[in-house]
Amino acid sequence: MILLGHELNISFRKVSKKELSAIPAYTGSYPAFLQSRSQPMLLSAVYRCVDLISGSVAVLPLETYRLDADGFKLKCKTHPAYYVLNSEPNENMTRYTFFKTLMASVLLQGNGYAYIERDSNLNVTQLVYLPPQLVSIVWIMDRNGIRRKRYNVSGFKNLVDPRDMIHVLNFSYDGIIGVSTLTHARQTLGIATASEEHAVNFLHSRASSAGVLTVESAARLTEKQKDDIYATWDRRMSQNSTGSNIAVLEANMKYQPITISPKDSQLLESRQFNVVDICRFFSVSPVKAFDLTKSSYSTVEATQLDYLTDTALSVITKIEQEINRKVFLPSERNIYVAEFNTSAILRTDKAAQAAYWKDMFNIGAATPNEIRRENNLTRLDNGDRAFVQVNVQTLDRAVNPPEDDGTPGKGPAAGQQAEDSGNV
Repeated sequence: MILLGHELNISFRKVSKKELSAIPAYTGSYPAFLQSRSQPMLLSAVYRCVDLISGSVAVLPLETYRLDADGFKLKCKTHPAYYVLNSEPNENMTRYTFFKTLMASVLLQGNGYAYIERDSNLNVTQLVYLPPQLVSIVWIMDRNGIRRKRYNVSGFKNLVDPRDMIHVLNFSYDGIIGVSTLTHARQTLGIATASEEHAVNFLHSRASSAGVLTVESAARLTEKQKDDIYATWDRRMSQNSTGSNIAVLEANMKYQPITISPKDSQLLESRQFNVVDICRFFSVSPVKAFDLTKSSYSTVEATQLDYLTDTALSVITKIEQEINRKVFLPSERNIYVAEFNTSAILRTDKAAQAAYWKDMFNIGAATPNEIRRENNLTRLDNGDRAFVQVNVQTLDRAVNPPEDDGTPGKGPAAGQQAEDSGNV
């Protein structure tokens, strides 16, 4: 049953430009709520994981395809959604900026929102990013007593129907609202922050002694003598402007510096463990976070394939499914589909690429022009036909060869002749 706006006592309309301009994300201001999530980004591991995942999604082309009767896909550039999804989601953002901002919001806030602006024909014209702090979920009761989800956006006069809101969830317990990765990692983040602060305080603290100055004397030094020696030493060292820190000692004095290893002073083991622990929450290999202490990858391809399957694929699937069920009209969902092109993640060295395209060409899966297009080469005349090796045939023809129709050079007779001639 289709529920109309008047049946729910709610009026749905196109949001005005004035309302959109009231969103802080479009004013160029820096709202206070952004400061709360920027604190964890001071940790290098958190910054790297968020930047890596959001950037990986943002660089991938989001292509629009039309499906034929057999399910084969043909790139479609005529659909209104093509330009919005692949080039300019809204008038203020490029595709890269939009998806990077959306994914960063998902990871740091738990939810990523984008309002779908449509024209009079209900075709999508813009995807307007909305900061999560401005969006809340409310429930209304329809005439049949069924609870319906709606989005309440600060600055909007009316509630927004779910079909007009892109909502990408992070990990969720109920499928309605997502939970930030930072929420689950709060203990690890607290430990990491404390470790960083301790390392800074340790390195800058004047409580640690630089060395020990020993005075050989038969009698015990008085407090005044100790103070005088310390003052004289400190004055002479501070007056040394050459930076060489050379001091002249008395005959009965001996200086022994106190050395601290970098391992102890910088708390390397603790900080490295914090990196690994944070990466676990974001499903990112520590290698991708530039922790190379336990790297076992021999090729770039292996590293990228691991990242694609363990990290990026789940994120990409979330966005694709949300876009396909919201951007396209119900009558178009079996005809059009939007998919990310993941080949950008799997690009490897030239030798591996050459071997891949050679295999695709030999089995007839790619034409010369398709290969040249993927490698940014110009089109060839007559390069749109697929080729196969002549010594390969289908299994049914190999088991049951075609009967001889009397044509010279064809059928079993020709094969027998060739065999007989070879035995002569």
